[in-house]
Amino acid sequence: MEDTLLAGVVLFERYKIIRPLGIGGTSIVYLAQNNKIGSLVAIKAIKKKDGDVDLLAEKNILIELRHPSIPIIMDIEEDEDRIYLIEEYVEGNVLEKFKNKLTEHEIIDIMLQLCDVLNYLHTFQDRPIIYRDLKPSNVIRMQNGHIKLIDFGIAKKYSHDTTQDTTQFGTRGYAAPEQFGFSKADVRTDIFALGVSMYYLLTGKNLSTPPYRLQPLREEHPFISSGLEQIIMKCVETVQAKRYQSIVALRDAIKSLSIQGHDNKDYEVFLEKGRKVITVTGISRSLGTTHVAIMLAHYFKEQGQKVALIEWQPHHDFIKIYNMYKTIIEEKFYFIFNEIHFYSYQNHMSYDKSMTANYDVIIVDGGGYDDLVQKGSYQKSHQVLMLCGGKDWEIDHFEEYYFGSPNKKYHYMFNFMDDVAFVEIKKSMTNFKCHQIPYNPSPYQVTETTKKLLDGIFEVNNTKSIGLKRSKLEDVKNHIRSKIQTLKNSKIKEQCDCSDGSS
Repeated sequence: MEDTLLAGVVLFERYKIIRPLGIGGTSIVYLAQNNKIGSLVAIKAIKKKDGDVDLLAEKNILIELRHPSIPIIMDIEEDEDRIYLIEEYVEGNVLEKFKNKLTEHEIIDIMLQLCDVLNYLHTFQDRPIIYRDLKPSNVIRMQNGHIKLIDFGIAKKYSHDTTQDTTQFGTRGYAAPEQFGFSKADVRTDIFALGVSMYYLLTGKNLSTPPYRLQPLREEHPFISSGLEQIIMKCVETVQAKRYQSIVALRDAIKSLSIQGHDNKDYEVFLEKGRKVITVTGISRSLGTTHVAIMLAHYFKEQGQKVALIEWQPHHDFIKIYNMYKTIIEEKFYFIFNEIHFYSYQNHMSYDKSMTANYDVIIVDGGGYDDLVQKGSYQKSHQVLMLCGGKDWEIDHFEEYYFGSPNKKYHYMFNFMDDVAFVEIKKSMTNFKCHQIPYNPSPYQVTETTKKLLDGIFEVNNTKSIGLKRSKLEDVKNHIRSKIQTLKNSKIKEQCDCSDGSS
């Protein structure tokens, strides 16, 4: 766009331009500073005349809106050519930058936030406000995960008096069919764009990407749950009547999906197969259960065991691993990395149960203990490794658990705890199985120190040692037997020689 304002220019004796933030077809957004109070603002400069488009719509709409996911209009100025909206400056990144980087849990959170703000617009006063341009580049995700819907340039109030839109608006790739003159845009138009936006964030594809239609979501992203796939694919139905008919209906479907818990029977399937099931959990969250679970899987793999690794809580770390490494082997309900079968949180509920018969060891990444307790069946696993934090601020969690109902069958693993503190803890936990986790920076490699610890926990060396002692004992016995037999043979020979001489 021509006439871009240069850095240092002061508008209306108050707003000093710092730099452009974004340039569109009819407007430019600048980062500026309010010289009177020193705060940062975003200034959107919009051309007043642009054919048939009412570019003042954003001004007229936004000035009335108050929602935490909509930037606040702080001031409005204008000159002969442009109108300037001085808005709250939102610091963060547009969703476009999170393509192929978001977990299912994060996608669901973003969808619920968008449903909340769209519901506010769709139920605003006497007539719904249709946003009409929902896309990843028009949504800012702040550092705390909160989203802001920006750019209301083509938003309009819904009219009951027309049967179709006279002007074609929207962004190709995200715009619903009705935005191209086939019928009238309504609340379902925003639902369509929301679905395509989420599809794009998960796959990097939209309607502008060959083959110019949306394939079933799990064909593009096999580790997304079937429930989320069904919701998104219903949003992007070409026929309006086949989509969700309101944002509330969509929101309720998402909430139903997000609160579904795991069926304990699926956990019990592991046990029915008679395989060794080990659960790794933590007294509190963020103690490194995933790191330890992966390390444990590699420990058993190095012993020639076939290992399955199950993500039982919505960490979504397995999907991140899946996206990071080129050596991943993709299967229908799991992926293989370093010869270990990874079942992500999204898919371990739909895996082929007959496959568990082939595993020697199943390791469950259980996450935080409080979350795991709600699942119930984990208590039937053969062994539980309970991670305990060793930092000053983590001891409270341990004390709260310890003075509750500690289980003497568990192995208590203290992470990042110095030797002196661990000795004191061990003294206070007489008759409990306490271990100090050695420094093992990579979960994909097991250090000798870690291996020695795990050998002790799983009695690997003890078995080998007993076998070795028995073997040595048999060797000694065989050696003695051989000596005795040699002596016997010698005696027999001497007797025979003597008898031959006397005759």
